[in-house]
Amino acid sequence: MDVRQSGAPSLVSGPSLREQARQVIRGLIITGQMQADQLYSVPRLATDLGVSATPVREALLDLAREGLLEPVRNRGFRVVSLSSNELNDIFAIRVLLEVPSIADIARAGLSAPQKEQLHNLAAATKRAADAGNLIEFLEADRKFHVGLIATLGNKPLADLVDTLRDRVRLNGFKSGSSSGYIVQSANEHFQLLDCLAQRDETGAVAVMRRHLERSRSVWVEGRDAPP
Repeated sequence: MDVRQSGAPSLVSGPSLREQARQVIRGLIITGQMQADQLYSVPRLATDLGVSATPVREALLDLAREGLLEPVRNRGFRVVSLSSNELNDIFAIRVLLEVPSIADIARAGLSAPQKEQLHNLAAATKRAADAGNLIEFLEADRKFHVGLIATLGNKPLADLVDTLRDRVRLNGFKSGSSSGYIVQSANEHFQLLDCLAQRDETGAVAVMRRHLERSRSVWVEGRDAPP
């Protein structure tokens, strides 16, 4: 695959080339543009992204440590492939972690700065969804959910949720109804914030459970759907 033909942006020079490369490559993975049946070499990706091999190699190793890629000795990297059963298991863990966490957040309440930050992140998901930009939506969506869990002050929990969300998306977004899905998901972020602002624990839990179940149906059912 030539990532230049898939709409991946070229990177700009600066001290964060490694992070830029990581974000672009993650986007290619979770939108299904990098696939598990292909090998991706450092030189080829570096050429396509318009940078030297070093930041790309570091980014690929970062993603391998996160479990999104696996190195193939002397050949490159391959996207990790998960079965439908494995994806269902991950969603079961997410429900066990994220639903009770939302209940805790509703009981504790959010500070004014936290409300503002989360509202801004929700607005970012809405803008990306309305524009039909899947990569931007998924990144803003990740920041929203991880930021939400981070309000509990439990960094290991937030990091685990972050990792699980990425692993769910290893097989790429293959559903043909991505536009409708991301718009509805963005709207649910505001519903969730409304419940939290009112300390409505029951409502917040219901929204989060529904949110996760819709996400599960899209990612797991898309696992075996035709491209």
